[in-house]
Amino acid sequence: MAIPKRELLVGNPQQKVQAKSPSIDTVMKELAAIQQQGPRKYCILGTRHCSFLHQQIIELLAYALVLSGNHVYTSGNIGTNAATIRGALRAERPDLLTVFLPQSLKKQPPESQELLEQVEDIIEMSENDDLQLDAASRLCNSLLLTKTTQLVAFAFHHSNTVIEATAEAQSLEMIVTLLYLD
Repeated sequence: MAIPKRELLVGNPQQKVQAKSPSIDTVMKELAAIQQQGPRKYCILGTRHCSFLHQQIIELLAYALVLSGNHVYTSGNIGTNAATIRGALRAERPDLLTVFLPQSLKKQPPESQELLEQVEDIIEMSENDDLQLDAASRLCNSLLLTKTTQLVAFAFHHSNTVIEATAEAQSLEMIVTLLYLD
């Protein structure tokens, strides 16, 4: 008795995977943003755990954005957000920096409180003091996104809160730049 021969279905490994093309609306929105003259409102968010080099890059970005007349919004914790605050303050335009705290100022780490003393425009979300920090941060990030037109985010692939904020920003049809640090 002979074993029947079957055709193997192994796919076509030589076939190039087609990337999904962005919609015409997305392309037009990005082109309009590039051509737009005048200041924009940027939200800069990211992980608390970033290297000194990454913090220097983030600080330089915030500095350049404020120097060119853009308004920068961020949260108030260490890492990415602290680097954003330092950069914006260095540009000596305190009117172009707004910091939203996920909880009241007294709930912030001491090193953050010291830096925040230099910020003129701070919005405390003290109604979130009874929440865990990650839940308060999610609410804060959502509010930040409603105040801005563009998001620049710095994250590791496991930075769930930051990645969720980028997904929310995309659903709001914001221009999103997500930079992975790993």
